Amino acid sequence: MTHAQEARPIALIVEDDAAQRELGAVMLEEFDLDVFRVANAEDAIERLRDSSGKVTVVVADVNLPGAMDGVSLARSVSILWPGISVIVTSGNPGQRLSDLPEGCVYVPKPWCPLDIVTAAERAARCGHSVHALPL
Repeated sequence: MTHAQEARPIALIVEDDAAQRELGAVMLEEFDLDVFRVANAEDAIERLRDSSGKVTVVVADVNLPGAMDGVSLARSVSILWPGISVIVTSGNPGQRLSDLPEGCVYVPKPWCPLDIVTAAERAARCGHSVHALPL
């Protein structure tokens, strides 16, 4: 594979609301990112394991169905895949934000898609954590 044919950076959207998941995915695709879409944290972990290190950014809702919420997912990603940037979103995060790992960015809902896209695109192109980038 030549440099020009290399795969685009991959973003992983973890959102149980199908409309929000699709909106985020469409916006990220417009900015030259491939996007995986999943509805819960357990599927996100599986997708990350299968992606062979190609995911550069995870965008996750705090409130997800299943055993893990978005904060637990962010903590797992920061330990298992420290090179992946994590953006967490929620309209009602409760007290969970204090449990976010260092370097994770919180973007409140309703979010402006451009905020998510800007953070994800910069992280993917610069190869460093979103937390170091101004939103």
